[in-house]
Amino acid sequence: MGIEMMRARLLILECTSEDREKMSEGSLLWELMRTLGYEKRTNLKMITSGNRLIKALGNAEEQYIHISAHGDFHQTRGTYLKTPKKGKVYSSDLDGIWTGRKKSEIPSLVVMSACKAGHIDMVRAFSSAGCRYCLAPLHETFFEDAAVFLALFYKLLIGERSSPWIAYRNTVIGLSQSLPKLSGAWSFYEWGEKCFIQE
Repeated sequence: MGIEMMRARLLILECTSEDREKMSEGSLLWELMRTLGYEKRTNLKMITSGNRLIKALGNAEEQYIHISAHGDFHQTRGTYLKTPKKGKVYSSDLDGIWTGRKKSEIPSLVVMSACKAGHIDMVRAFSSAGCRYCLAPLHETFFEDAAVFLALFYKLLIGERSSPWIAYRNTVIGLSQSLPKLSGAWSFYEWGEKCFIQE
């Protein structure tokens, strides 16, 4: 068990306002990690502004990052993530976030639980910065659908120690029969390229 096994594996960045929305995906995921016995390897940070989101991403030491936010797509500026104080983080704002870090110190997976965050400009911003895997919905997703999808994904990823791709694939296959109308169209990317499940 080296340093890699001892550091926290998951950083949850909660970019929505629980006061306004009466719910928090970040808190739900934190509770899931606690239930699985991984609270010591999971960190939860409440994010209130775009600058704080960029700073939290730049300072992240965890292997996996989960961003819980609202997202959208602007015709000229591209994909963006929203924060409670009307902040917006566009894909172009992520340039150089992990510059100067060793490859082993860059997060290997970013999950963006935000509507429309799976557009290629946002995904490639993270992959260009050195992150190997991205997971995000291409379309609008409902809170309860995202919660179900991600609960199973993280159970497989952290609880069962599956690789990000295997956790994603098995989540999609497992839910396709029981919840075929699940919103979001969650997509998985490796080095900025979309990966497809073979039938």
